[in-house]
Amino acid sequence: MSSALWKSILISPVALGITLLLSTGVMAAPKSNSATPVRVAASDLILNKASGATPVKVAASETTPATQAETDRPEVATDIVKPGDWSYTALQGVASKYGCNPNLNNQPVSQLEFARSLNTCLGKVEPMLAQQPSSVTTGDLEIIKRLTQEYRAQLTELDSRLTSADKRVAQAQANQFSTTTKLKGEAIFNLTGALGGSNSNNLVFGDRVRLLFETSFSGQDRLWTRLATGNQPGVTGNLKNGATSEGAQVSEVNGNNAVSVDWLAYQFPVSNTNVYVSAVNGIHSDYAPTYGSNFEDFTGGNGALSNFAESSPIYKIGGGAGVGTSLPLADTGLKSLTVGYFAGATSANKNVAGQGLFNGDYALLGQLNFKLGDKFDAGLTYVNSYHTGANAIYGFGAGTGLTGTSLANSNAAGATANSYGAEFAYKASDTLAFNGFVLNTSTNKATIGKQDLWSYGAGISLPNIDGKGSLLGLLVGAEPYVGGVGSTPYHIEGFYKYKFSDNLSITPGLIYLTSPNQLSGNGALIGVVRTTFTF
Repeated sequence: MSSALWKSILISPVALGITLLLSTGVMAAPKSNSATPVRVAASDLILNKASGATPVKVAASETTPATQAETDRPEVATDIVKPGDWSYTALQGVASKYGCNPNLNNQPVSQLEFARSLNTCLGKVEPMLAQQPSSVTTGDLEIIKRLTQEYRAQLTELDSRLTSADKRVAQAQANQFSTTTKLKGEAIFNLTGALGGSNSNNLVFGDRVRLLFETSFSGQDRLWTRLATGNQPGVTGNLKNGATSEGAQVSEVNGNNAVSVDWLAYQFPVSNTNVYVSAVNGIHSDYAPTYGSNFEDFTGGNGALSNFAESSPIYKIGGGAGVGTSLPLADTGLKSLTVGYFAGATSANKNVAGQGLFNGDYALLGQLNFKLGDKFDAGLTYVNSYHTGANAIYGFGAGTGLTGTSLANSNAAGATANSYGAEFAYKASDTLAFNGFVLNTSTNKATIGKQDLWSYGAGISLPNIDGKGSLLGLLVGAEPYVGGVGSTPYHIEGFYKYKFSDNLSITPGLIYLTSPNQLSGNGALIGVVRTTFTF
């Protein structure tokens, strides 16, 4: 409804100024108590077109005299307007005649809901009066006038709400970050340390902060630009058995709170799929299902504590600049085919021998994705990769390993590798889920020949365990290790993420490494208290 129309409702009980069209300009007749009359006016054009209408004279404090048709009307004090009431039947008649839909559905409604429906019809009739006054009959105008008088308080309340909403919208538009971009963020405060035994038991306190700009130009595409900083050190670099990537946590950052662009990628629709293109620090989990269940938070701070527990280490083979997509095939059975290629994070932009998109480190992934029922999903994954002497195999295409023993990562350096994985996720209920994986990586290095690396794990998670979104998780497995050498390096991890609100959670937990670097006799227990803020 126009602002002028609302003003007419607030100024005069004749309401809407519609009845002005019934006369050539009138002065309301005063009552015997000398009530102040209401002076009204209208354009000559509309008055001329409304010729023949009967003038209506109503004082400001006076309601229209009741007629026999009004005897069945509910009093204004009645909370509910029901089918069969005078006003209900009258509005339905006006609606059917002038093509407005009041959405009453022949059900009882509150006075405010009825006024909202009345307002819908007034918005339909008003332009008809302005353009073709003769199309609205005198009888209908009388009905509309009486309805607006009876529900004047409710119409006024609606006007007040609309005015308030308009102010909030205007304020939001004036202060919005961008019409195309959403700003999201995550800040992690992490207290951690190796506890007991012969390992360093110094506690450390560090942080990691990410700001993500999520931009869409068409509503179906996404451009991700992420800034990150932090100073969270790795606590498994000072173990008695030597530095290792086992137990490395998702919040670890190599740096001293220096800000950098740590992710830049674009996703856009093509036919019946989405294509993912990464320029900086893309990873396979950006476009491929990982079956990590509730442990997987895509390197964020609301899932597992360690990189290993998030999902199979096969998804950490390679990363950087590249492209990937999942091609849908069916709703069940073999659901989709995922393919992707990444050049190494440290080589994709170098125009020198042994570097670039195709001559340096790379990882080519292919994965079959299965849906074997409403609760069970599984994947079969293959990755062909090459790693220069400077980069770990399980390190997102960069130099530092994110999981696995130092022997496994170093033996793959300077080698070609073929990795085969199987993964599954089973959602037993809304509060119970299982997941697991097994991985074999076959490497071929000139100096040591062929070797097999192994990794496997199984987890149980209880999401929303307290009805507030908290998460309890337990995972047992073996981080990538060289088969047939030393002891199997088992990894046991348990944590409880307590969710205070949608924006704050605290996750205490423990990580136990039975044989770091495949050497027995000196297990390491790592304690963690992680606080995650999201916005």
